[in-house]
Amino acid sequence: MTVLGFPSGFPRTVFFFTLAAMEQILGHAALLEVLERATAHPAPGYAFHGPDGVGKRLVARYFAGLLLKTDPAQLAGHPDFAVLARQDGEKNIKVEAVRDLVGRMQLTAAMGGCKVALIEDAESMNEQGMNALLKAVEEPEGRAVFLFVTEQPERLPATLRSRLALMTLLPVRKEDIKAWLVADGADGALAEELAEACRGCPGLARRMREDLDEYRRRRAQATAFLRVLADEPDGRQVGEIERLAKTLQSADDPARAWQAFLSECERLAPSVLVEPARLARFGEALIHARQTAGGAVSPALALEWGVVGQYHTGDVPVFLHPPYL
Repeated sequence: MTVLGFPSGFPRTVFFFTLAAMEQILGHAALLEVLERATAHPAPGYAFHGPDGVGKRLVARYFAGLLLKTDPAQLAGHPDFAVLARQDGEKNIKVEAVRDLVGRMQLTAAMGGCKVALIEDAESMNEQGMNALLKAVEEPEGRAVFLFVTEQPERLPATLRSRLALMTLLPVRKEDIKAWLVADGADGALAEELAEACRGCPGLARRMREDLDEYRRRRAQATAFLRVLADEPDGRQVGEIERLAKTLQSADDPARAWQAFLSECERLAPSVLVEPARLARFGEALIHARQTAGGAVSPALALEWGVVGQYHTGDVPVFLHPPYL
């Protein structure tokens, strides 16, 4: 592992803490080096984006630890660190919570250095919340740094995105994920299966391994759904979409249930929807559906357009082009 050169005055104990934290992050070595250099003059805002399980939160917390000169595992107790996230079962991050965060970030840093806010599920903020954070990023108080974590950066307003340093986390090599799983005790066959299934996202591979029954159930469900799209007539496809929507909408957290299912479908689509034209049509529908999950438009409408859109000319309907796209 490359030993990074930390800024002068960086506590030696924290140096070893951060090396330990790096060992928990699979891949992204070049990005970690960029972030280490950025600690000298950090930007007011960063957007860490990439697919589910690729390591966005780990990397963002690692950077927060560098900025605050503390062990990332101890961030929860740091007086100059705050987290904003969507609560389970809630559709959006409430604007009141955003305003509370902004107010806290306007206070003087207790430790005399940076103040760091981590905004998870950033795409789930409503317009009011995003506007409140836009002003805070535009006119940061003191040495405030805002770290946005999102799977869908396109859902952040362009005015906000333009003021953030975009940190793109790319998929990790399959060979690295397999070796990591084997080193953690997984047998070779399972490690190979999970490394292939997670499509470069080690966090997803870890969750799959922790609950193999749920992973295989969701994979079987997604495969069965895609086979309907591949082989069944249009009426049967629309009926299956409606049945799926009822199932996912009844989950404790419908937005996350939709996103998990649609992400699984996207991973499996190339191997199930083998006809190129069908793969292109439903692949686009799956992407639109995932982008609308958690918003005002049901993802089912995007999937249904994938069925009926072939009979129409022109672009997809305006309701599948929300203002943030």
